[in-house]
Amino acid sequence: MSLSDHAAMWAKASAGQVLDALGIRVQHLTALTDADDGYCLIGSTFPAGMVVPVHSHADRETFYILDGELRGLQGDHWVTLVAGDVFDVPGNTTHGFRNLSGVPVPLLLVTTMRMGRFFREIGRPAATGPPNEADLERFFAIAQKYGHWLGGPEDNAAVGITFG
Repeated sequence: MSLSDHAAMWAKASAGQVLDALGIRVQHLTALTDADDGYCLIGSTFPAGMVVPVHSHADRETFYILDGELRGLQGDHWVTLVAGDVFDVPGNTTHGFRNLSGVPVPLLLVTTMRMGRFFREIGRPAATGPPNEADLERFFAIAQKYGHWLGGPEDNAAVGITFG
């Protein structure tokens, strides 16, 4: 199934707007509620070259890779994830991602309603363009509000992630 086929499938599954979450495309496929006792399903695409720095949060996330290849960090080790693989990240586990494949990687994410609301809050309309300084400041404030730990340069360098 091609990336455009996945995008069409997600559009049919939900009227949820496609959002940009600092470069990652996300679309809620199930309705979000204010209750914390449920889960939500999110369709996502990691563009080629995308790096998600190390971070952790209380919410469990389970990723199902639809196509392509993605590197996932869980704790202190990297694993290669390909189509059909499941990457389960328990709450409060340090994790991150790298798309070194050269092509976008579509996936499904099952997570808590709380995490779904986080993505909705940090998301911007997908056609907005690259994030600017204000977008980054907004992201950091929302991450702090939700109690997320965001690794600093030393934490990222320790697992092979370096910036600019």
